[in-house]
Amino acid sequence: MALSFAKDIRPLFREGDIDCMKTMGIDLDDPAWMCVPANAESVYGTVSAGSMPPDEPWPAARVALLKQWMDAGCPG
Repeated sequence: MALSFAKDIRPLFREGDIDCMKTMGIDLDDPAWMCVPANAESVYGTVSAGSMPPDEPWPAARVALLKQWMDAGCPG
């Protein structure tokens, strides 16, 4: 199964998460921003540590999907 940002990754982030993080210069809904390896690693590190989103950590399957997308080269 080929992953894509629009189909698989963007839907992982809620609108509130996107709006909150945008104020800090983190563009979770921008594929160009998310495809920068350092940015993707930063987001991955935060969600895999369970510190984002603040209300409830992502399930392991969701974290794994983000990692799978990154490992595939962050396809748009």
